Amino acid sequence: MAKNPNYGIDAPGLCRFFFIGGLTALTLLCLALMWLPQSGFWFLAIKIILAIFAIYLLGMGCLMIYDSKITKIATRDQLLSTIHWLGDEQVLDVGCGRGLMMVGAAQRLTTGKSIGVDIWQAEDQSANSPAGAMENARLAKVEDRIIVQTADMRKLPFADQSIDVVLSAWAVHNLKQNTDRECALNEMMRVLKKGGFLILSDIEHREAYAKHLKSLGLVDVKIIFSPIRDTILNIVSFGSYRPFAITGRKAH
Repeated sequence: MAKNPNYGIDAPGLCRFFFIGGLTALTLLCLALMWLPQSGFWFLAIKIILAIFAIYLLGMGCLMIYDSKITKIATRDQLLSTIHWLGDEQVLDVGCGRGLMMVGAAQRLTTGKSIGVDIWQAEDQSANSPAGAMENARLAKVEDRIIVQTADMRKLPFADQSIDVVLSAWAVHNLKQNTDRECALNEMMRVLKKGGFLILSDIEHREAYAKHLKSLGLVDVKIIFSPIRDTILNIVSFGSYRPFAITGRKAH
């Protein structure tokens, strides 16, 4: 039976924290239900608080797995379909991880190349490595159209205006300083050809990215997100998890 590519779990440490915390709260809730008196305000309050923590933490853990395994793949295909592919494009996936965007782009190429760069931090994505990215390319039968290399998104090793399509998914927010994130966006726009396309998806800094990219000459800019889902996730994550995508092309 043929294996499908495995793009891993994003922020596995955080996901693990949610499940461990949720299971701990659930265990304490079960103990409280068995051993604490059934009446009394404070006893009831403890049970309610434990139930809220268990539901919230386990729910966030499940959401992270669902987004990593299901939502991101569907979203990738929708975003890549917005580009009119000729098949000979030079594509760059910045912060490629295990190759989600890189492989998806390669599936749309014939003579072109899909290049993935990363610094391969396992805390950003589970089992993050060049070997993992190439294995997913092999499973998707596109390894002949793939190039993987180690590079920092703040200093991309490519010539000015040498890339037809620049992609990046859930990577730039890992740079904690605003100046570093702006540097990464500067580099993406530097290597992008005039008239070339950019697709940047992430979970934070939506407005700042769009403003900076426009200042660098990105036109036909669209910010793609689900308003209802965005509102719910903004509330339950206290503003730290707002998936979106920015698309546009570099002005001639």
